[in-house]
Amino acid sequence: MLPLSSKVLISSVFPSLRAFSTTSRSLAKRETFVELLQDVPGLGKTYDRLFVAPGRARNDLVPARKARFVAFKDNKQRQVLRMTEEERKIHWLQVEAPGATPQNPQEPAEGSQQTPQHLLDSLFLLPSTLHFPLRTVSPTSPTLHGSLSLSNVYEILEGSYGLSSKDVEVSWVEQEAGARMKELGTWKASVKLRTGGREEQIVDIKVDRLVSGDV
Repeated sequence: MLPLSSKVLISSVFPSLRAFSTTSRSLAKRETFVELLQDVPGLGKTYDRLFVAPGRARNDLVPARKARFVAFKDNKQRQVLRMTEEERKIHWLQVEAPGATPQNPQEPAEGSQQTPQHLLDSLFLLPSTLHFPLRTVSPTSPTLHGSLSLSNVYEILEGSYGLSSKDVEVSWVEQEAGARMKELGTWKASVKLRTGGREEQIVDIKVDRLVSGDV
């Protein structure tokens, strides 16, 4: 964390940094907010913060270390930022200073607890749909032989994506908390971090028919 004097310096040397209005809530849900770690043709330059398609962030920008996910407390704080070359050089010097961490000049000097980057990455790299192949009572019936609950979602999040119940809180978006999926279909679930900015992802939980021979 930068000392207070450094934070004041950052605020003073970025007087011309432009902050644009955030997008609508519906658009924000379809896009992911990132900070570029290098120049990306057709998208932006190093340290620019902007919205991109979730698939592009998950499949290209973040794995290739071209960008990182940005922590936020709520959607209203996610503002598109583009720097001049002079501002970019100053920001680079601050980030490269011993013990420094990237700082958004628009954030208050005394900000709240930041979300650990590894949790942000794990959350926003989740696929848009989590598949659960389960057996049905007959080859043609949609009724499950059993059911699927939020505990099953927690299990796959921890086992496959490194997000334990201590890291995230999972809840149904349109169903009651204790609801169980008893038929083939898709329900939406909220996966929300328990610490930092409590970032959230909405994913589809899809139950597919497990046919004979499937593992």
